[in-house]
Amino acid sequence: MSTSVLPDSPGRLLVDLMVMAMRASVMGCKFGLALFIARYLDLSSLGLYGLAAGAIAAVPIVVNLGMNHLLMRDAVTASTSEMIDSMRHYWCFVALAYTVLLTIAMLVTALLGTPPLWIIIVAVIMFEHVGNDIFYLLSSLQRHVWANAIGFIRGAAWILMYVPLAVWDTSFRSLPYLFGFWLVGGVASVWLFAFLSRSWPWLASFSRPFRLSAITDAIRKSFLMLLSDLGFITSQYIDRYLITLFLGLKVAGVYFLFWTVGSSATTFLSLVLQQKQRPSLISAYRTNGPSAHRQLAWRFLQRTALANVALSTAVGFTFQVLLPWIAQPALVAQWSAFWLIVAGLAVRYMADFGALVLFTAHLDRLTTVTNLTSVGVLVIAQLALLPFAGLHGAGAAILLTSLIMALWRYWLLFGFPISNAYSRRVGA
Repeated sequence: MSTSVLPDSPGRLLVDLMVMAMRASVMGCKFGLALFIARYLDLSSLGLYGLAAGAIAAVPIVVNLGMNHLLMRDAVTASTSEMIDSMRHYWCFVALAYTVLLTIAMLVTALLGTPPLWIIIVAVIMFEHVGNDIFYLLSSLQRHVWANAIGFIRGAAWILMYVPLAVWDTSFRSLPYLFGFWLVGGVASVWLFAFLSRSWPWLASFSRPFRLSAITDAIRKSFLMLLSDLGFITSQYIDRYLITLFLGLKVAGVYFLFWTVGSSATTFLSLVLQQKQRPSLISAYRTNGPSAHRQLAWRFLQRTALANVALSTAVGFTFQVLLPWIAQPALVAQWSAFWLIVAGLAVRYMADFGALVLFTAHLDRLTTVTNLTSVGVLVIAQLALLPFAGLHGAGAAILLTSLIMALWRYWLLFGFPISNAYSRRVGA
């Protein structure tokens, strides 16, 4: 699918600055929201919010069955009609899945008397799922302004509305209101995508008969990616559930705040760097072959490492300055654990970059094996260290696991002749 690319010019610079500002706003708002919950609610509420946020990230991985990654990878070179036909089949499947989940949530609420908050959370999960699909689709098509404008509404605009209102009116300081505003942001972002893509041939595509084989074939081809995604998302979020199990919800809140601070740096890098690195690496592999892909990956790796160290350090010291304002003594007591967690997350980002390079080279089997292995290593490390070292054990487990995975992935990519490494690709 062809897209227009602005030449190097003041106009291009302005667009890049706008995109950078929107990405920074998303990172800053999520960072600020965690601080707000810790300051104006309590650490137990922050822990519950962290558990819900983990579910919001994990459930879409199960629902999409790995299809989204292959669809977005194919969108880089597909025609408009091919891309839209694939997306309409996929999104119909996604809509059906969430209809079932919402129905279950409403029945459980009505029959068992569980809080209606969980219905709101399921709805948030649905719109976050579609929103992430939209972001990666537009990024694959090099529509970075669209992608980030929609991402800003979903990830920052609602926070900019909610937090001042909740500071002013204490009645809004509760998780149901917070997730309600999040849901509004998700709905608005999907509506904006529908408006911006109104000239695309959606109606013509949806007027054609639905082909069940399009879904079954996509699921069959995506099985390896599903396993890889499950391994990746589990390695990212299993920590908070294990910490809740061993150390309780309040300590989980402390961990989630530390995790949010550390991951805000890597999330920003993902938005700034990987959004452009991903399609560039895919195109380099398909156009010029494995050698060009590896050379480009090596250049990206060096830039990523430098930016990662600088930003993680800056974010850590910024949080240290803000710590007295939060007024939570439990945070000060765990300060050395904070820097261990930040270091672990920075190294994890470098390991995740290695997984991205494997994926863009169609090394799907290796991507899956390393992702699944990382889960096993992390769980073993957490179970061994958490009961004895608390949050320090959690940080040490992340750091140890990330070092092992980073070294393994980069050895696979750069440690022996390229003909051997890239001959292992699947689906190239």
